[in-house]
Amino acid sequence: MMQNIVLPLVVLTVLYGVIILGLVWLLCRVGVSSRWTVFFGFLFFGLGTGLAVAWVWPLDSSVYLDVWAALLGDALYSFSSDHRGSFWLLEVPHVYVLAGALLYGGFGLLVQWIYNCARSDRANKNDYD
Repeated sequence: MMQNIVLPLVVLTVLYGVIILGLVWLLCRVGVSSRWTVFFGFLFFGLGTGLAVAWVWPLDSSVYLDVWAALLGDALYSFSSDHRGSFWLLEVPHVYVLAGALLYGGFGLLVQWIYNCARSDRANKNDYD
């Protein structure tokens, strides 16, 4: 029973990663600075899938476009609906765009920071050799 849930999540996450890698490669080919390509790849993926989920929102299959942003968006919506006078950006379907941008933008910023630190450490190490 658990594999019926975990396996599709793993497959979709790997697929999302391949798409993000493709976006990063495309941004490198276009000439975006390597200090920002990973971040922009993640951010563009988050915004694109968030818009796609918001666009096909009433359908049950909208979750498959971006499972993680849809789950975060639903959590944000349920949190905001518990409070009176919720902000319009936290209403469905707008919340999916925000959730995708926050989730993937934040994760992309973290991965970009790790990449930049590793690259600068490698450059510093080569300076001393």
